[in-house]
Amino acid sequence: MEKIDLNGIWGFSFRENARWDDEAAPDHSDLMCVPGTFDTMPAWNSLRGTGYYRREFDLAHDCTGAFLHIDGMGLRGRFELDGREIGRSELAYSAVSFAAGPLAAGRHVLTAALDNTLAEEPDRLFQPYYDFYGFGGFYGDVTLKLMTGAFGLDRVRVRTLDFRTGRVRLNFDFAGSAPVEKYTARIAFDGGAEREFSVIDGAVECEVPDFELWSPEAPNLHRVTVRIGDECATAEFGIREIAAEGKRLLLNGQDLYLLGVNRHETSGMTGGASPEFLMIADIQNLKRLGGNFIRGSHYPQRERFLRLCDRMGVLVWDETLGWNNTPEQMSNEKFVRLNVEQLQLMIRSSYNHPSVIIYGFLNECSSDTAEGEALVKLLCETAHAEDSGRLVTFACNRRFTDRAHRYTDVIAFNTYPGWIAEHFDQEPTAEMPANQKRIIDTMREKFGHDKPMIVSEMGTCGIYGQHDEANAQWTEEFQAEYLRAVMKTVFSEPELRGLTIWQMNDARSFLRKGQNIRTKPLAQNLAGLFDIYRRPKLAFTVVREGFASRPR
Repeated sequence: MEKIDLNGIWGFSFRENARWDDEAAPDHSDLMCVPGTFDTMPAWNSLRGTGYYRREFDLAHDCTGAFLHIDGMGLRGRFELDGREIGRSELAYSAVSFAAGPLAAGRHVLTAALDNTLAEEPDRLFQPYYDFYGFGGFYGDVTLKLMTGAFGLDRVRVRTLDFRTGRVRLNFDFAGSAPVEKYTARIAFDGGAEREFSVIDGAVECEVPDFELWSPEAPNLHRVTVRIGDECATAEFGIREIAAEGKRLLLNGQDLYLLGVNRHETSGMTGGASPEFLMIADIQNLKRLGGNFIRGSHYPQRERFLRLCDRMGVLVWDETLGWNNTPEQMSNEKFVRLNVEQLQLMIRSSYNHPSVIIYGFLNECSSDTAEGEALVKLLCETAHAEDSGRLVTFACNRRFTDRAHRYTDVIAFNTYPGWIAEHFDQEPTAEMPANQKRIIDTMREKFGHDKPMIVSEMGTCGIYGQHDEANAQWTEEFQAEYLRAVMKTVFSEPELRGLTIWQMNDARSFLRKGQNIRTKPLAQNLAGLFDIYRRPKLAFTVVREGFASRPR
């Protein structure tokens, strides 16, 4: 498939409070960059409505099929090519593609209406009360793929079958009509000689010659080139196996302990469209902490970020969009359908990335209800059916009443003693061990002793630059002392196989009247080890020391 890069400067206009289906006659007289979020720009800062984009491009030759690919957007989008609609999506943050049909050589016009409005409608994936800001615009790359052959060989998906022998399975995705059931593929690894293989049921199984394993300590990557007829596709991948064995996590057969942070894709200037230099900075900061793991909270991660994690040796939990979803939402037919679609797209998008070891969904959902249990069960089955060789879980905050972790591969729970909700009046450092023990005992009694268990969130706020010798709440000293107690408590418990601190960087949330000021002052979640501009707090040093001294 030939690719046309459509990133850059587009014509743009904005209508406040407009929705994507409203009649509009945009003049596109302003300019906007892609990727980029329009509601972080001075002219439209924090406004809700619809941004209208326009971009012209030229084709040097006719093509038999074109496909528009977008690596994440917010929050809903409608797309037209030469005045005809080619698709729309309500899958915020997802990588999505739309078939545009055959195109003739010459100039073409692509337009988009991206809607960042909020509404408490149960079928929406993004709800107004979510504790992170839903930005409007293109979060990731915009690309036009052109078919250059009859089949439209689009992608090679690689799955490790045996990390000991380097055996892999290759599946082939076609944009056009796939070849007949049995056909021949010419395959070469890492620039070596081509070999012919018969493709059976759309797949080839073979060994990678001179393979090296992928791990955080040695992030070795391989490259495969596949030719079918006169069409060619390449893919980068890593050979590794993630497994749950009893209470243990295993990477390539070796014990694995996850030391990580939760990370929002956001910054003060770029919103949800972080440039690569900022992604690299975050990964470097994780490495400085001595960590090996990032939970992408709470939505699918962009491929650019996953590629960097592959290359720099970081393990990733990738999850679909959700936050504290209610039984009403989780029983809504459209909400269920969108969750299934987004999970399938996320798995297919991140299939070749060895960094991704866990798939998740529905952060802190109503997993203590029949509706929540049913949807979690469906999503676990959906993830396993995609056959991607990852573990499946969700971050649970219904710690004593949860019904759904019976379906997961890993038990994961969030708890905030001394900071949030039921623990306001308790001394956090004294309460942590007893609170953790009650959670573990409850989960084990309900779901058995044959699953790994991790703390997926624990932390507290600290405002950058605020200091007090008495460790007053909201100071950097209070946050540092709290996290020191968190690590002491978690690392002393042999039942646990990981800690993912909330959170890596401060992140923008929402200013809501009536909100308890103990949780989200300044309309931000201020629990970051770094502030929103990546300046380290005292907690950074404490966590680095704690990670380094964890009992092995």
